[in-house]
Amino acid sequence: MNVIALITGTVLMVLILTTGAFAAGPGFSGITANADTAETVVNNPAGMMRLRKPSIYGNPLILYTRSESEITASGTGRKETISNSSFVALPGLYYAHPLGDRWAVGIGPNAAAGLGTTYDDDWAGRYLLKEWSLTFVGIAPSVAYRFDEKLSIGVSVPVMYSQYTYEKAVFNLSSTADDGTFELEADGWGVGVNVGILYELTAHTRFGLVYRSKVSVTEEGTPEFSDLTPAREQLLNKFGALNQDISVETSTPQVVTVGVFHDFQNDWSFSLDAAWVDFSEWGLEDLQIGDSEISTRPGNYKDIWGATLGVNYEFTPEWTTRSGAFYLSSALDEEDRTAFTRFDQMWGAGLGLEYTFKNERTLSFDVTYLQFGDGKFEVQDVPRAGDIEGEYTTNYALVFGIGTTW
Repeated sequence: MNVIALITGTVLMVLILTTGAFAAGPGFSGITANADTAETVVNNPAGMMRLRKPSIYGNPLILYTRSESEITASGTGRKETISNSSFVALPGLYYAHPLGDRWAVGIGPNAAAGLGTTYDDDWAGRYLLKEWSLTFVGIAPSVAYRFDEKLSIGVSVPVMYSQYTYEKAVFNLSSTADDGTFELEADGWGVGVNVGILYELTAHTRFGLVYRSKVSVTEEGTPEFSDLTPAREQLLNKFGALNQDISVETSTPQVVTVGVFHDFQNDWSFSLDAAWVDFSEWGLEDLQIGDSEISTRPGNYKDIWGATLGVNYEFTPEWTTRSGAFYLSSALDEEDRTAFTRFDQMWGAGLGLEYTFKNERTLSFDVTYLQFGDGKFEVQDVPRAGDIEGEYTTNYALVFGIGTTW
């Protein structure tokens, strides 16, 4: 038996802090005010005004995830250890183009990742969930304007496509009958707006503020049932649930980030960012299959607070070390976690090395460690299993990044 955690915590971090494809430095540092490469197109579009010539930033990533859970079912006394490790590759490419001294335009990925979980067919909680995934793919055209030598503003319009898949076993109302299966595929489009401000107090100190609107997507699809007993099929069909179109509301949350960057002019620099996430309004819903109906149940999410710190040291004109750390509070209290969503607090740290060529092109390498917490959950009265408890004993990821500007 295994479980595939599709980088849930990592992707959550991206949606909260960058809404890009893992932009920013090691430990997700330097999000709001660094504005030193074209990735600022999505991090803070106002930062494009600091780029004096057309710029491209490439940032491909490799993610390694490792998790191990212990699951206990009270009704059967069955204890399971579920483990998984996987590699995922993600691209990243940003472009910014100044239009004179006052205007700049750019484009970059607003989101290019997914999250979810897959369990084996015979696990104790299969009537709760066998598989779900939520993917976001988006792009954000951006424009920026400089009011004066200190103040710039930028706006981007993220356009997102989202796809939602969900599968669970169906209890056929008999302890001797085999399971049925419920499957749903739904997709949809959404549009939002991001507004960024950059204030350059001096040539070495700048402040940033970014507001990202909620991007809501209504995903519609018709579920497919298989292996139902005649009695179960008749019951669902009698109340119109068998061929019922289902709409699932998903979204990226509303976010506000503030940040500061300062160069001490002694080879050291630092950045500090803080984020508030309106996660209590996040739109991800679980699906419940009753005896005669299918319903959606929103999660009891709560707002999230997060912070990142970055420290850089230039030990030669060509070589710079970069480091960062972050913390995010939990989106769910323990009593509100389920097999569907097991969000916990997250923290991590990263280290990187950057080389600057004589033509000002750069090449960087970095790695970030992310810890996703124990994700404890408990669900009561599951058919054939009784109460189910679960806990991660191992739950982390490593993000390996390569960045280059030209």
